[in-house]
Amino acid sequence: MKNILKTLIVFILITFYACTNTEKTPSVLNYVDTRVGTAPSIADITVTEVEEPLGYVSPIVGNPSALTHWTPQTALFTKRVITVPVPYWYDQEKIQGFRGTRYPNGSVTGDWGPMCVMPLTGKVKIDAEERASKFSHDNEIAKPHYYSVMLDDYNIKTEFTASAKTAFFQFTFPQSDASTVLFDGVYVPGNYKVIPERNEIEGYTTIAGHFRNHWVAKFDKPFEVFKVDLLPKVVDEDLVPEGFKAEYYNNDKFEGQPEVVTTHKKLNFDWLKAPAEGVRADFFSVIYKANFIPKHSGEHLFELITKDGTRMYVNDSLVIDEWKYRATSTNSFAMNMKAGESYALKIKYYDGSSSTEMHLRCKEPKALDAKLGSKMALKGADGNAVYVSFATSYGEKVKVKVATSLISIAQARANMQNEFPDFDFDKAVNAQAQLWEAELHKIKVEGSEDDKAIFYTALTKCFVNPRNLNEDGKYFSPFDFQVHEGGQMYTDLSLWDTFRSLHPLWVIIKPDETTDVINGMLNAFQEGGWMPKWPNPWYRNIMMGTHADAVVADAYVKGIRGFDTDLAFESMLKNANQKGDRGFSGRVGIDYFNTIGYVPTDIFGFYGEPVARTLEFSYDDYCIAQMAKALGKEDAHKEYMQRSKRYINVLDKETGLVRGKTKDGEWLSPFDKSISVWAQGTEEDTKNYYYNHTLLVPHDIEGLAEFMGGHQKLIDFLDHFFANDMYYVGDEFSMHAPYMYNSVGAPWRTQKVVRDMLAKYFFNDVGGLPGNDDCGQVSSWYVFGAMGFYPACPGTPVYQLCSPIFDEVSINIGHGKAFKITTENNSKENCYIQSVTLNGQPYHKSWLHHDDLIKGGEMVFELGPEPNISWGKDAV
Repeated sequence: MKNILKTLIVFILITFYACTNTEKTPSVLNYVDTRVGTAPSIADITVTEVEEPLGYVSPIVGNPSALTHWTPQTALFTKRVITVPVPYWYDQEKIQGFRGTRYPNGSVTGDWGPMCVMPLTGKVKIDAEERASKFSHDNEIAKPHYYSVMLDDYNIKTEFTASAKTAFFQFTFPQSDASTVLFDGVYVPGNYKVIPERNEIEGYTTIAGHFRNHWVAKFDKPFEVFKVDLLPKVVDEDLVPEGFKAEYYNNDKFEGQPEVVTTHKKLNFDWLKAPAEGVRADFFSVIYKANFIPKHSGEHLFELITKDGTRMYVNDSLVIDEWKYRATSTNSFAMNMKAGESYALKIKYYDGSSSTEMHLRCKEPKALDAKLGSKMALKGADGNAVYVSFATSYGEKVKVKVATSLISIAQARANMQNEFPDFDFDKAVNAQAQLWEAELHKIKVEGSEDDKAIFYTALTKCFVNPRNLNEDGKYFSPFDFQVHEGGQMYTDLSLWDTFRSLHPLWVIIKPDETTDVINGMLNAFQEGGWMPKWPNPWYRNIMMGTHADAVVADAYVKGIRGFDTDLAFESMLKNANQKGDRGFSGRVGIDYFNTIGYVPTDIFGFYGEPVARTLEFSYDDYCIAQMAKALGKEDAHKEYMQRSKRYINVLDKETGLVRGKTKDGEWLSPFDKSISVWAQGTEEDTKNYYYNHTLLVPHDIEGLAEFMGGHQKLIDFLDHFFANDMYYVGDEFSMHAPYMYNSVGAPWRTQKVVRDMLAKYFFNDVGGLPGNDDCGQVSSWYVFGAMGFYPACPGTPVYQLCSPIFDEVSINIGHGKAFKITTENNSKENCYIQSVTLNGQPYHKSWLHHDDLIKGGEMVFELGPEPNISWGKDAV
């Protein structure tokens, strides 16, 4: 009895102190709205016609770096400047369901292995657009731990929370004899099985034919009706007796003669490599032809699953037209046909990078067992969707947990048990709120309520990606398609973007997880042969440099340990010297870079990005040099420092800007548009591209100034650049540009420009992001600038100072220490630094060393309305 009483007293005390601490620590989640960035920017922004000032983010729910995040889905694809599978757009009026997504938040890539859950009443509608319900933003709550909305067409309130691998839904239904919860694979069919005695559904979708998104859904209410919407039959020799004649071209434009001509009995393929011997694995094209002979008269429903450019014809009439690079999706069309007649089918397809899918199915007009879908649901069957139905009373709450896994259905069940073992929805929401409160309290700020809302919403976005694939001490690798015990694996690393400030932010406030991310990249190197450039989830042919080099070097020179440095350096040297495979890995054009000192335009033309590659390879070599120096490899340090100067080979004295050059050393005409996709558009667009790229030398500002004719010439260039509105923070090329003044003796200009940019581009509004957030990169640019410092050259342990917008900042650097920033005389008008002290001592440098930050302490800024041109000028 005494032990029970003692335990009860301890429980009461713990609860009391927990409540007390909660009261003392105000909730920063109140400031966060995850819909910020889901509408076009409200700022007046310089942007080329090939881009759009829009965050491409969704109101994500789930743990930081979750295996699966969850979000409302308003569209499968949306045709904007770029057609992308972003789940949610603020300006769309209907919700199609709630997606378990792995779309890298804020990027322009693909959503791999998604699934969707949709509650509805009345007649069951499988098609996402047909079942979509109107909703009001006034009835939305969008937080990283919780989302809520009313589906007006069905009068169903939907709430959900989510952890790393499991979502927890609570649906409040109206009175109905036919309430339903439906599941589908968003873009592709799935395999589904209903287990009514356990109130469960289990299923999976296949990702590129090589691995699966497994899931289990568990209800707190029994099912009364259940059914799989069965897939049509694959079109095979029964309907195309002569098969499909295939003509494969080793280019994506059907140019020349076909490289391979063959015949397939059916089109039911998932290719990760070449589709046929002798055909390129990427950027090929193919024409399939077949004579389709129906067995029955009536309407035939065709379904074609592909990715990238697809056109299908029947008797030369175009029936499917998706002539663009795109993620995997399903297109369908219906056609009346007569039994025994011959119909000429033709499919034209061109491939981009990564995997390829090609599946053609047809639902014939013949009577089927009406109960077949329900019967097959008990056995498990391929289908477009699965659903369960039941009667509900008015206001009845139905709870559903949905767990995911890349390993197995059994692992999905284990994930659910680990994360949400019971059906207490409120407890689950509170637990996730506490988790996010702890994350966001890594940095505490004091200032205006509006600035705090912008800051904490941005900080939330800094924690969404990369994606942690670890499940119970093991992971499925997208690089060798095997399950590995122990170790780390992360994907959806937007490295071309995030090396600039997202990863440096993690070095400060997430040092242990930074080690995990690097170990994950090294595991990818061992399992797939290369460090990833932009994994989504496997190697992708996206962007130019190999900026894993920068992430590793930056972490190491700032004291991050716990990874194999010999292996890391080996992987970096491979990037710098070995020609990559299929464009997915290594540096495209490195053979030319290492022989003639730059990437030539006549070998790497449109979208080959020859100038950008030259600049980025030079910077990556600088990072290798810094890693070599830290490891005591002096010869390598000297060699790669010399290589890092090769950017000069694409700087043209005549124009004072970057310029394309052929392999024979001939310059292209000034402002030639062919050197980059971002140089397209108006003449002003092209000019802006050239100016922005000229500044892509963060590692050698002194050398760039020398090219321009000295410090003052570079200052004049920057003044012209900003005064003429050429800068766009959404373009990562020149994100560091406002901080370059610090390095040429004009830090007061950095202070003014950064303050202006923070106020111009970022708002507490759904249109509050200036461009693609790119997995938190744009948000991290804001976070650093708002705090008063920025990692302008990752790979060096130095931050450039600017004037903070907050009165107080406290950064939790671990081990009970904090680095505090206090700003005196702070106001919108007072943007210029008058003086600085560090730990009570006068500080005259315009930069801060990482060692001083990580030791903890306090930096005090005194601001004023006029520049103090002597402060920081000579301490470059």
